[in-house]
Amino acid sequence: MGFLDNSSITVDAILTKRGREILAAGGDLNITKFALSDEEIDYTLYDVTHPNGTDSYGTVIENMSLLEATPNRTTFRSFLVNESQAGATLNVDSTNYANVDNGTDIALSPNTVGSPAENYIFTIGNTNIVRFSGQGATKTFVGSSVTLRAQSINTAATTDITVQGQNSGLVQTITVSVKADAASTTDPLQKQKRLTADTQQSPVTGTPPKLGSGGRLLDY
Repeated sequence: MGFLDNSSITVDAILTKRGREILAAGGDLNITKFALSDEEIDYTLYDVTHPNGTDSYGTVIENMSLLEATPNRTTFRSFLVNESQAGATLNVDSTNYANVDNGTDIALSPNTVGSPAENYIFTIGNTNIVRFSGQGATKTFVGSSVTLRAQSINTAATTDITVQGQNSGLVQTITVSVKADAASTTDPLQKQKRLTADTQQSPVTGTPPKLGSGGRLLDY
């Protein structure tokens, strides 16, 4: 990792690790969308009391060193959005579920305030620890809500679930900590299983998802 020369306007675009894997396998990236993030900017440094007046309020921010793009990122924690979404927030009931027993269901029903209603992309960090209820090890689901189920693991472990507004790009990260099950033989750090497209089921109905069902599973 390094810093960019911010004395001129620079666009530093690179492929992520996943993008390189797709190209190496002879695949087509077929990029249809992109997102912009400002998460490395500390807006608390915007100084409205600067003695040189309004032109100098953002001097510190404008002179900050910018980090080079990194290929290991999988998501942003904040996004630049258009003016119509300014001030919008993504609300969830809780961002932390601790000491969860195996088999416990956790319902996630996000709500975007200040922006049109939307679906959400739910992504599980470790499917050995929690999964979409009634499902195998699929990592991502798109819909208005979803239910998670804590898995039986032999060592207490924690994973993150990322919730991203499909239109707004707003993100919330939820942490789930599952207690150890003495009877379990599953190591939460073991290689995660993956479903193929023809074995995935809807976490709402328990049946293969159909077009127009209000949600879809993604595997990547």
